[in-house]
Amino acid sequence: MDMTKDIIQIDVDPVIIKKMSFIGTIHKIFGVLAIIAGGLTCFGIITAIFGVPYIIAGIKLFKSGSSFSYAAYSNDGKFLREAIINLASFWLFNLIAMAATIVFYIFFIIILMIAVSANSSSYYY
Repeated sequence: MDMTKDIIQIDVDPVIIKKMSFIGTIHKIFGVLAIIAGGLTCFGIITAIFGVPYIIAGIKLFKSGSSFSYAAYSNDGKFLREAIINLASFWLFNLIAMAATIVFYIFFIIILMIAVSANSSSYYY
């Protein structure tokens, strides 16, 4: 049984190193901002449903940024692999949080419509 791995080769030049370093820095900044935003969202009990996935997504994005930075400075492919894996996890948790937010807003609008219709039917003109 042949256990060879598929290999993707990338020519690493100064432009790629500079861009990977930039991506790493931006991912770290946005990761911290996502963690803060998720933490602020978690102040409410119900809003924690979509705040926690934002925190986890922020952590994954920060880890992705660190891995991109390490890959840029060390030219080691394992860090690039780790960066891509963490970036994929970031998008998964971001999708979960976004879906939870949409479901919450739809539920909120339905409750609001029921409350308005129940309140308006009690008046006789």
